[in-house]
Amino acid sequence: MDLVCLQCRATADASHRFCGRCGAPLQARCPACLALLTPGSDFCTGCGHPLATGPVEPDAGREERRTISVLFVDLAGFTGIGERLDPEDLRQIQLAYFATASRVVRRYGGILEKYVGDAIMAVFGIPVESEHDAVRAVAAGLDIQREVDDRPLAGRYRMRVRVGVATGEALVDLAVTLAGKSRAGHVWLAEGLAGRVLLDDDTIPLTGRSHELDLISSALIRSVRESEPRLISVVGVHGVGKSRLIREVTRRLQATPEIIVRWRVGRCLPYNECGPYTALTHIVKAQADLRDTDDEATARRRLTGLLSEVVASADVDRLAELLGPLCGLPGRPVNPGEIESAWREVLIALARNMPTVLVVEDLHFADPAMLRFLTGLVESVGELPLIVLCTYRPELLEHEPAWAGGPPGTLTVSLGPLRGAAQRELTVGLLRQHGLPEVLTDRLCAITGGNPMYTVEYVRMLAEQAASGEVDPDVELTIPETVHGVIANRIDLLAGPQRMVLHAAAALGESVWPGAVAAMLGQPPEEVGRSLGALRSRDMLVAGTTSMVAGEPELKFRHQLLRDVAYGRLPRAARASLHRRAAAWLDRLAVTGRHDLVAAQARHRVAALALAEELGEDTTADALAARRTLLAAAEAAFAVYAVEPALAHLEQALTRWPPDADQAERLATELQRRRLEFLLDGDRFYREGGAKDLVRIAERMSDIGDRAGTARAETLLGQVELMRAEQDRAAEHLSRAVELYADLPDSAAKAEALGELARLRLIQYRPVEAIAAARPARDLAERLGLTDATANAMTSMTMARYMNAEPAGLDQLERTVELCRAQRLPALRRAAHNLHVILLEEGELARAAEVAAESAGAHGGQVSLVVRHSADATWAYYTGDWIGLLHAADEFLDADDSETTEWDLQLRGRRAWIRTLCGEPAGADIERCRDSAARYGFARLRYNACAQGALYHAIRGEGPAAVALLDELAGVWRTGPTTLTVEWLSAIVHAAALVPEAAGIVAHVVDTVPHRTRWVDAAAAMAAGHWLDAAARYDEIGSVSDAVLATAWATRSGAADPAHLARVRAFAHRNRATGLLALARQP
Repeated sequence: MDLVCLQCRATADASHRFCGRCGAPLQARCPACLALLTPGSDFCTGCGHPLATGPVEPDAGREERRTISVLFVDLAGFTGIGERLDPEDLRQIQLAYFATASRVVRRYGGILEKYVGDAIMAVFGIPVESEHDAVRAVAAGLDIQREVDDRPLAGRYRMRVRVGVATGEALVDLAVTLAGKSRAGHVWLAEGLAGRVLLDDDTIPLTGRSHELDLISSALIRSVRESEPRLISVVGVHGVGKSRLIREVTRRLQATPEIIVRWRVGRCLPYNECGPYTALTHIVKAQADLRDTDDEATARRRLTGLLSEVVASADVDRLAELLGPLCGLPGRPVNPGEIESAWREVLIALARNMPTVLVVEDLHFADPAMLRFLTGLVESVGELPLIVLCTYRPELLEHEPAWAGGPPGTLTVSLGPLRGAAQRELTVGLLRQHGLPEVLTDRLCAITGGNPMYTVEYVRMLAEQAASGEVDPDVELTIPETVHGVIANRIDLLAGPQRMVLHAAAALGESVWPGAVAAMLGQPPEEVGRSLGALRSRDMLVAGTTSMVAGEPELKFRHQLLRDVAYGRLPRAARASLHRRAAAWLDRLAVTGRHDLVAAQARHRVAALALAEELGEDTTADALAARRTLLAAAEAAFAVYAVEPALAHLEQALTRWPPDADQAERLATELQRRRLEFLLDGDRFYREGGAKDLVRIAERMSDIGDRAGTARAETLLGQVELMRAEQDRAAEHLSRAVELYADLPDSAAKAEALGELARLRLIQYRPVEAIAAARPARDLAERLGLTDATANAMTSMTMARYMNAEPAGLDQLERTVELCRAQRLPALRRAAHNLHVILLEEGELARAAEVAAESAGAHGGQVSLVVRHSADATWAYYTGDWIGLLHAADEFLDADDSETTEWDLQLRGRRAWIRTLCGEPAGADIERCRDSAARYGFARLRYNACAQGALYHAIRGEGPAAVALLDELAGVWRTGPTTLTVEWLSAIVHAAALVPEAAGIVAHVVDTVPHRTRWVDAAAAMAAGHWLDAAARYDEIGSVSDAVLATAWATRSGAADPAHLARVRAFAHRNRATGLLALARQP
């Protein structure tokens, strides 16, 4: 077991009863959990660890992974000397050498791990890790070299030592290798270690601390001018910039001519270098210019010289005798009272000689004697300008709460993390300084949480990476070792139970619930609650605003890095065990339908499986549990329309599927994966052969007799083919799905198949058949309580009624949209899309635009399919922005390998004739329109191909070709007129204006439109040759392009005045459509 001082946290030998650093009584701690032990106990009362001597099995639940610094020292040439010396002399050398090394290592807070021949190995970072461990190891190595060099071993043998230092989780062998390669008198450091001993970099601008800088500077100036003592404290967690702020204060006062101040800086250390008054020793050494390399005579001369300058000559020798031992000089033993009196006398003398600021850094490492001394010093000075300026971390107040009060006039400045603009300013400035991409700013701000030191270290790490190659902004960032050391130190200072709870919380995840932690540790909730409360008081955990688990308060880590370090210190076996217990606790909550909690359960199962695989354990049970929870998580995610997370869960499940598992379940999972891939990115799905794989899955399901699975696959295949306008294939698959479902029980999948068949009939412009297919889909969905499926079926029915020229269709669709809005159904995307189509037909462009935007942003809309079109190009046409239209058309139509753009033949045709008017080649678009319409056969595609193609040929003066296309359109029209004409009706009347031979064909179509709208009225005016009337109607609707074209035909016929021609000319110049201006002139 270890003995630990509760006052200064120094470690000691098992034989010691009092601390050799501060004199406080020592307490034993459990070697497993570091809990305090009752004398005579055989087992730890905190964790049950056996305390009896003899070999015991390690407690994996209490083990930790640690980053430590290892110091390895050996004597140069010892083997050769050992062969020549008498054994007794050799033993004397070893004893003297080991005693020196042991004393130095303990002085710096290290632990001697072992002696081997002439070598010693010491460890720094146990039981408390800190950011100073590497520095302590290096300093100890240097001091051992100095002491062995200065004093012959055993009084007569001069030896030299070799030193190696390495830091990491398991680098003992590396330290030995470095020591072996090191020459006598040298210290070799592992690669990367030197960077950890770099001091603060003041080239980095001070950001976000102007208020605090002004406050402290003003207080100091006032104290100097009014000759009054003052205690000023700057408190904040490590890395918020306490020391940097002090240095900026120093610079400001030094730049103030009327203020002359002596600045002396001392630092309290976490190890026993110079006793409890280390910081004061540093101050006096700096004032006297004492160096560690000075011999005794020089050191004494420098010390007495300092004292002679500030105290009476009669007091010099007395004070030198008292303070000399603390400065490394020999002297008589003295009691603490004498030492404190001597320090007070010297420091007051310094202040009397000149205004003095004593900067005491890291006061949280000081022992109580130092704190009492500083408080008493300020209180006893009187009217002298002596200012004590301290920095410390908040944990000081846990042991010394009275320090926050202090003597009258005490000023305490609290530094928090940088926020908002200040945090971004620092981050951007550092990135620019090192030539790093500023795109990293948001990511670094999120990671570092406003801690300047963390930000500096992350940027420094990235700069080192950039020196050897380009930095990837998306690469996973490791925690810099300096930051890791700071956070690890905070964890090590926790009591054993608190640290165990923190580790379990880290394994639990971002959200922490007391009940989960208690279940994971097998401890009473009351004890866990107390530990969580202590972690909150240390600002490691904070209360969440809400809780995902009913009846359980939710906590979160104050800083993500704290969680990462705590989790990283758990051994893999302990991590796996905690993950399994966390998953079991979540499973007991019966979280059906809770996407977030089921996902958390899956994450724990997957983590436990991965760890078991790394450890080489039997993974059968973990793999099965992981697969089941991943499938449940995918189902829960899809239930709330989270397509991407659901797909990720399924892909993880499939990668963990054993070859001998149930084939039907695997095929069902593969089918669902393909469905999610299709919903997520249809073009990518087609490009990567998703449709072919769906056919394979459907065939395999059919082969094993899975009719329901085959029907689901056929439904999905129907959707896949419909979205790329493959009419015949879509009809074949959907009809096959409905046929398979005919003798299967009612289900949501059956309702979906019926609904998709109704959608197909609707797109085929067969409204009666669409209603006939949608009605059973609606009835089945209502029976099963499927509100979204019901809304989809109602959308098809109401749209079909509008197509059938039934006045009630629009009102019924409006009610369906309201239902979707009220219940936030994914069907809102399709319902609103269809309402937008009807509103366009009715000539209500402004409202249509609003509804289209609502459709695009519908909640869960990703699972509701609509045919693709370019909304930007559509609205650019209506607003008369042809340049914008061509740009949008190019982006939409020319996407690589896109198979879902064929539905927008209106845009492809429009691009062709607008390009022609702009003097650009466009014939390929017209050929593509004709080919697509012929291949896919949908009436909508044929109308657009013929209408836009006719206008293209008319503009080019190719009258016969235009007439032929309009005649073909009229033939399609006679097979079944439709109310949906807005995409192409204007195009045919514009073509007829340029090709009089087609006037009769076009007039017949316009006259027989089943439902009269504002567009139809404008087209009728065009067909009658009333160009300006038509232009006015188009302006009233809001279609600038059609109005300008109608005006152009009016000027061409001589029926317009110069003002109309001016409008056409301005439009043509704005859109670079010189051909339009040519057509507008009389032939």
